[in-house]
Amino acid sequence: MVVDQPPKLLRLAQVAAMLQVHPKTVYYWVRTGRLNALTSPGGLLRVRAEDARALCQSAGMPVPADLATIRRRVHVLESDKSVARSLARNLKGKGFDVRVYEDVFDALIATAKEPPEAFIVDLGVPGVEVRKLTTALQRDEATKRTRVIVWSDIDAEEHAALTEVGVDAIIPRGDAASLAKALR
Repeated sequence: MVVDQPPKLLRLAQVAAMLQVHPKTVYYWVRTGRLNALTSPGGLLRVRAEDARALCQSAGMPVPADLATIRRRVHVLESDKSVARSLARNLKGKGFDVRVYEDVFDALIATAKEPPEAFIVDLGVPGVEVRKLTTALQRDEATKRTRVIVWSDIDAEEHAALTEVGVDAIIPRGDAASLAKALR
């Protein structure tokens, strides 16, 4: 798999300068779990740019220009190539970094390596068990914040069952506008 650009890692002081807060405030956010941080081999804290952007969005803060240019990553598990191409083209046009997978295991491995903001799943893909998929994502520290969105036509009974297992949104297949709205 080819990575378009490596994740941008920021020092706490850089995040503080971008958000116009004191560095101790950023450290507090990291310590309390509001902002995810990585520890470098030298023991220093680093913040992914996408995590800083997500904090801004969730707190209602304006997103600085330095963080706004980072493309949000979305993984799509879709077996129909024409639907996958159309969906990827639509999401890329809205500013997302889209990775499409046909195999559930390839998708999970890629998701563990590079956690996306959202994981879009078509229930028609062979071997997909949404309960196991959501459990696997929620169990891993790196992917537990990844939203799972089901992209399929289902009945009300299945809708309730999927919501119960931790699916964040269920979008009817072909409704790209609702999918883009769910990703906001």
